[in-house]
Amino acid sequence: MDPGQCFFPREVVKDIRTPVFILNPAYDAWQVQHVLAPEASDPQHSWQDCRLDITKCSPEQLQILQGFREELHDAMREIKQKKDWGIFIDSCFIHCQTLNSVTWHSPSSPRVNNKVSHLSSRD
Repeated sequence: MDPGQCFFPREVVKDIRTPVFILNPAYDAWQVQHVLAPEASDPQHSWQDCRLDITKCSPEQLQILQGFREELHDAMREIKQKKDWGIFIDSCFIHCQTLNSVTWHSPSSPRVNNKVSHLSSRD
């Protein structure tokens, strides 16, 4: 394996023995803006609007984003088999959602069966 691969979460988790709860958006805004469609590789600015607001993506761009989401789910395959581990992947177009009170600690934050997925100091 290329030693640089060791820094990618997909590889790091293989050696973690302590149970972990993974929380990630399927459409991480930072990754879309800087990895999937960085400005430097888009000289015609065809991704400009989509990169900043996925409601402005073309059907072709949405298909690429869906593939990006599927890759994330594929990367979670091994993790799903780990005893006592948890995963919460939502479809929000955001980065660092748990640090933002508006997106994470509000009445409109993501819920599953009317339960919030975050833990507070009281939980």
